[in-house]
Amino acid sequence: MYLSAERVAIVTRTIQETFEQTCVAWQAIPHWDTGDPGQTEVSDENYGVVPIQGVPQDVSASVAELIAPTPDSLLTKINAATVALAASVDDVVFPALRAAALGPNTFNLTASTTDAILSAVIDCRGAVEKGGYRSPSCWITNTDGIKGLYQLVNSYTSPSDTILYAGNINSVHRVEKLETAVGTPPANGIVLGRRQRIAPGQASGASPGEEPVDLAISVPPSFEIVGESAANLIKLRVRIRYAVRVKVPAGIALITGP
Repeated sequence: MYLSAERVAIVTRTIQETFEQTCVAWQAIPHWDTGDPGQTEVSDENYGVVPIQGVPQDVSASVAELIAPTPDSLLTKINAATVALAASVDDVVFPALRAAALGPNTFNLTASTTDAILSAVIDCRGAVEKGGYRSPSCWITNTDGIKGLYQLVNSYTSPSDTILYAGNINSVHRVEKLETAVGTPPANGIVLGRRQRIAPGQASGASPGEEPVDLAISVPPSFEIVGESAANLIKLRVRIRYAVRVKVPAGIALITGP
């Protein structure tokens, strides 16, 4: 089974655009192409290696959907699989950053008040700047973190601008998962230091060389045709293969609790 060059181009462009719009790791962390789709490991630049991984998302489509005059039905399935793929990447990347930051750059949030959040964020700023990352940082948090950042004071004003300015933070992203290990202190946010001035959501276009974390990409967001499956359906696979490289843990700070 094969698709026309036009249909392949449409599906590929849809996967790339949807992944870029839905994967927080892609928006917040610079990446580079390894140049080898079959690569299994990559250096972490600290005399070690990290595995290249990726859990693909399968799509079953009928022949009619594949060769239809318009690709709408096929793209609906492809989009859903791409969103799931992006979520699976985020669920791996940010717990890995949390684990790397656990230690001297960990600051405990003793309460959910504005003053406590402000103090923790300033501590994070000091930690990453001490490591040489003085450009505006990126804050990755969860739903509780967003609620704390945008809580109302005196019933009408939010302290978010003050907190972000004091922490030298120019972009905030919300993710579903910041930790995976049961029994560990709950994470409330990760501050990712920068050496480059990166606009919110535009890290995919930045150079990874100066940053404390990057993604090594051996297979970019794309698809493959696996072949015929049961019930006369064609199996497609939406995929990415990547490695999370934490090169300088001192460039990452962690807020835990309360």
